[in-house]
Amino acid sequence: MDKTRNALLVTLGVMLLRLPVGWGIQLLLPNPEGDPAIFYAALILQEMLLWGLPALLMLPWRSRRLVVRGRSTALCVAAVFLGFIAQAALMALTPRWVALTGAKQANILLPQNEIQWVLAVLALVVIPAIAEEAFFRGGLLTGLCDSMSALNATLLTTVIFALMHGSLAGFPAHLGVSLLCSLAMMTHGRLRVPVVLHMCYNGAALLLRNAPAELMPALPLGMILAAAALWMLSQILWRGRFRRVRTADGVLLGVIILGAAALYLPEIL
Repeated sequence: MDKTRNALLVTLGVMLLRLPVGWGIQLLLPNPEGDPAIFYAALILQEMLLWGLPALLMLPWRSRRLVVRGRSTALCVAAVFLGFIAQAALMALTPRWVALTGAKQANILLPQNEIQWVLAVLALVVIPAIAEEAFFRGGLLTGLCDSMSALNATLLTTVIFALMHGSLAGFPAHLGVSLLCSLAMMTHGRLRVPVVLHMCYNGAALLLRNAPAELMPALPLGMILAAAALWMLSQILWRGRFRRVRTADGVLLGVIILGAAALYLPEIL
C-alpha cells in the first residue's frame, strides 16, 4: 500500500473512532469537568489515542517531494514568534465569530496548583502540538504530497485538521494555525518547525488567557500573519505540476471531509 492510501485510511479510521474514543475516556475518567487534574489527564489520553498512536501508523514522516531547507535553529526561532503572533491575532477573531454563529465555546479548567500547572502545560501545549503535528503534517500532509500538487496537499491538510477538531467556535482559529503549520512544513520540510509553531500558539493561549480580546491589535497582527503565509505560499507554488488524484483516493478524501463536517451537525442543529 502506498503512503497516500495509507495516510487516508488511517485518517478515515481516526474520524470514525473520534466519538467512541471520547465516550470511552468519559467512562474511564468520569466527571472530568469537576477536577482539573482529571480534566487534563483526559485530554492527554485523548490526544495520544486520537492522534499520537495513529500517527505511528503513517511512518515514515517524510515525502520524496519535500526538500529540507534552512537551518533548523533559525527556523524554530521564527516559528516561536509566529506562534505567539497567531494566537494573539486569532484570539481577537474568535469572539466575533462566536457572536456571529452563536457557537458554544468549550470550557477549559484552569490549574489551581503547581502539579496541575504541569499537567495543564502537557495537556494543552506540549502533547497536542507533538501528537497533532505528527499526525497531520508528518503523516497526512507528507502522504498527500506523494500523489498531488504541493498546493492541493497543503490546502486539504489545512481543512481536514480544522474540521476534525469538531469545534465550531474554534473553527477559524484552527483553520488559521493549521494553514501556518502546513505552510511551514511544506516550505522547510522539517516536522519540528510546525511542532514549535503549534506549541507556542497553544502556550500563548495559556499566557494570554485573561487578556481582553478587544486589547489585541488584531489588524496589525493579522497583516503580519498574512505576509508570512503569502511568503511561504510563494515558496511552494512552483513545486510540482498538478496531478490528477486517483479515483479511490478522491473518494476517501471526500468521505473524510464530509464525515468530519458531520461532527458539527449536533451543534448547528
